Amino acid sequence: MQAQSHGNKPLAILLIALGIVFAVGAVFYVSVKTSFLASGDAHHYKHAIAAAALALACFVGANFARRAAA
Repeated sequence: MQAQSHGNKPLAILLIALGIVFAVGAVFYVSVKTSFLASGDAHHYKHAIAAAALALACFVGANFARRAAA
């Protein structure tokens, strides 16, 4: 019988923190007219979609890292 692995907890925590940063960035780009990391003062919906996709990828990766067998 093998011992149950707990995955890579530090990586999961890092990915969750990074996912939160990307999620905040997505909300920022939708709600604020800005030129931060973009051209012109406007709502940058494409940047928001990209940040939301990265946040989702980080959360999925954190789930895999948490459950991964070592």
